[in-house]
Amino acid sequence: MTFRLKLLFAIAPLLAVVAPSTATEFTYKEYAKASEDWKRGFVFGMSQYMQTVAQPDEEAPYQVRNAYQRCFANSTDVLLVRQVEAFVAKDPASQKEPMVRVVIRALFDLCRSEIQKLAKPPPRR
Repeated sequence: MTFRLKLLFAIAPLLAVVAPSTATEFTYKEYAKASEDWKRGFVFGMSQYMQTVAQPDEEAPYQVRNAYQRCFANSTDVLLVRQVEAFVAKDPASQKEPMVRVVIRALFDLCRSEIQKLAKPPPRR
């Protein structure tokens, strides 16, 4: 048991350094090699994040977040993966971008009509 804890504490700092740099390098090419289940989980997780966490500049009542919730209400993880694949097919240059950015742009593209229905905020003074 003590050996396992020592091993964990030896590896944990490496994960803090390596994992963030690896995530930024994860592109569509690596994503395409993954299993269908993994792809579905990855894209579904991103969709859950987008409909749960408000955008950085968004304030209550969180209209964009709510628009994503409405947009994803009847979506399946398979549909979301197909949306990402269709997005990359339309924009082949996105294959070289970080996968998180690709998924966010693809899901925004899917929900564009729902987001465009939102009332425009008054200009800031």
